[in-house]
Amino acid sequence: MGLRCGQSVPIVGRVRNPPLLDPIAELDFFEEQHRYRWRGSWILDNVSEVCSDELTPFAKARIEETRHGPDGWELRGRTIHRCLDAQLTDQPFVHEDRWDAWLDPLFDEPLFKGIETLATEFRLVDQYNNVAGSFDFLVSSDAGITLGDLKTVSSRKAVSGRKPATRQLGAYAKMLGQHFPKIRIDRCVTVVSGPERCRVITEDPQECIKAWEEALGVYRAKQDAAFDF
Repeated sequence: MGLRCGQSVPIVGRVRNPPLLDPIAELDFFEEQHRYRWRGSWILDNVSEVCSDELTPFAKARIEETRHGPDGWELRGRTIHRCLDAQLTDQPFVHEDRWDAWLDPLFDEPLFKGIETLATEFRLVDQYNNVAGSFDFLVSSDAGITLGDLKTVSSRKAVSGRKPATRQLGAYAKMLGQHFPKIRIDRCVTVVSGPERCRVITEDPQECIKAWEEALGVYRAKQDAAFDF
């Protein structure tokens, strides 16, 4: 199940994956600024900004308060995402033992059994709407092709209350259709990872796309109103 600190045990027991999707040409992500650039031009918006627009000021403040530090969501999310990415691409990785409570049920999730990985941490851009984003994983199995987003929470109880990433997944599904029209997404899933528990929320791709288009429309309408003097 990956490497523990200081050990050198390779990941084993999975079928070798096919070649991953080719990256979209001339699409770059600048992590420090959290901005995308495509074909030499900066992208106006990213998926996360659009989807967080409906949060209340209190919710945004609470998110920022719990972001930093050894127990903050930023470190937790980055660590669990990195480990899942390595697991899905058959790469070795190292993590602190304290993350086993999240990783053990995540790696034992049936969703990740008998799969072939098509893409992980993949950057996308909407060719027509000047917005970009990155999804967590795209895998293939007997159940079809699954597009997924990973969310981490701080407690076992919070796993039940975490809402699905419906709009985000819709954005990725729509953009994938633009750049890879031969790929048919059969289901969208939000994987909620908490200590000692993992939950998978499954949704219809077309419903996710519809939710994304509505969210983007509202977001752009607010922007237009702000600049309507």
